[in-house]
Amino acid sequence: MRFFAGYDRMYLRVAMPSAFEGVFMVLLSSVDIIMVGTLGLEAIAAVSIFTQPRMMLLCVTRSLASAVTLLTARLFGRGEHAPQARMFCQSLTFGAVVLGLLHIIFFFQLESLLVWMGAEPQYLVDALRYGNLALLGVFLTSLATLLQAGFLGQGRTGLVLWINLWGNGVNCIVNALFIFGLGPFPALGVEGAAVGTVAGAAYMLLETARRLRGELRVSRADFLPDGAFFRSLLPVFGGVFSEQGFERVGMVLYTRMAAGLGEVPYAVHAIAMNFCDFYYCFAGGLGKASMVLAGQAYGRGDTEAWRAYGRAGLRWSLLFSTLSFVLTYVLRGEIFWIYTDDAASLPLGMMVLAFVAVVSFPEAHALVCAGILRGTGQTSAVAAYSFVSVTFLRPLVTAFLLYELGFGLMGVWLALAFDQSLRAICSSALVARLWRKKYLPTAT
Repeated sequence: MRFFAGYDRMYLRVAMPSAFEGVFMVLLSSVDIIMVGTLGLEAIAAVSIFTQPRMMLLCVTRSLASAVTLLTARLFGRGEHAPQARMFCQSLTFGAVVLGLLHIIFFFQLESLLVWMGAEPQYLVDALRYGNLALLGVFLTSLATLLQAGFLGQGRTGLVLWINLWGNGVNCIVNALFIFGLGPFPALGVEGAAVGTVAGAAYMLLETARRLRGELRVSRADFLPDGAFFRSLLPVFGGVFSEQGFERVGMVLYTRMAAGLGEVPYAVHAIAMNFCDFYYCFAGGLGKASMVLAGQAYGRGDTEAWRAYGRAGLRWSLLFSTLSFVLTYVLRGEIFWIYTDDAASLPLGMMVLAFVAVVSFPEAHALVCAGILRGTGQTSAVAAYSFVSVTFLRPLVTAFLLYELGFGLMGVWLALAFDQSLRAICSSALVARLWRKKYLPTAT
C-alpha cells in the first residue's frame, strides 16, 4: 500500500513528532485562554490581544530557526558534522543578541503597540499586566527554539516533542496555581497566566540546553560569527524572514480590523483563531518535515527521494485535513463550550468554527508545498507570493467585506479562507514547476 511505503514511513517518523510538537506549543497560548475564559470575555480579549506582539517577535525567531534548520539539513544530508556544530553555535550568539534587543524595545513600547492593534480601554490594563510578564516567556521560548533548530535539521523531531511536551505540562500546572490561587499561591488572574507561560518556557530552554551540552564538542571561538557564517545564513534567513514578516504585517492589519468589531465579536474571533492554530501548527509540523527531508535530499542531490518525500507530504496532509474538517465541523458546538459558557455568542461561534473546518484543506496543502520549496532553496519565491496574498490582498479583502459589504465577522473569515486558498494555489504551481525538471539544481 503506497501510504505505508518506505518514504512514507520515514516522512511520518519525522513529521509526526514535529506536528504534535506544534500542537503542544500552541497549548501555551490556548491553555491561557481556556483558563482565563472562566474570568469572562474581557479576560479572553486581554490575553488574546497580546498574540500579535508575541507573533511579531516569534516571526524573527522562527525565521532564524528555520534558516538554521534548513542549513543543518543540507549539511546533515552531505554528512558534514563539524560545520553543523560551528554554524549552530554562531547562529545562537547572533540570535541571542538580536532577539534580546528586540524584546527590550517591545517591553518599553508595549502599551503603544496594544493600542495600535485595537485594544479597547476596558481590558487594556489587564492586557498590559499579562503582556509585560509574558514578554519574558516569549524571550525564553525564542532561545529554546533556536537551540532546538539543530535537532530539527537532523530529523530528531521526537526529542523536540518530548522536551516541549513537558514544558507545556509545567505551563498548565503553574497556570492553574496562579490564575485561580490554588493552595498557598495567590490568585493573579490574567497575570497568573503569564507566570505559567514563563515557567513552561524556562523549562524548555533549560532542558534543551542540558541535552545539547552533552553533544556539542566546540570551543569558545566557534560561538563568534564570522564572514562565512553570515554569507551562508543571511540569504536563507532573508528569504524566510521576508515571508514571515509579510505574513505578520498582514496579520496585524487583519487582527486590528477584527478587534474593531467590538469586545464580543473579537472574543469569538480570538477563540476561533486559537482553535484554528491547533491544526495550523499540526500542519506546520508536516511542512517542517517536508522542508527537512527535501533539504536533506537536495543537499545530497537525490532527485528521486526529493520527489518521493514530496508526494508523501501531500498525501498525508490531505488525509489529516479530511479528519480535521470532519471533527471540527461535527463538534464545533462542543469545541466552543470548552472556551466559554456564554450562550449568547454560541451561534456566532459555531458559524466561525465552520470556516475553521473548511480552511483545514488549503492551509495544510500550502504549508507542505512551502516546506518543499524552502528545502529546495526557493525561499524567495515563497516570500513573494506570501507578500501578495497575506500582506496585500488579505487586508484589502477584509476591509472590503467589512466596510463595503457589512459582512461583520463572517467577512473576516471569508478573507482568511481566500488568502489560504490563494497561497495553496501559488505554492502548488511552484512545486509543479520544480517537479517537471529532470534534475534538481545543485545545493550550495
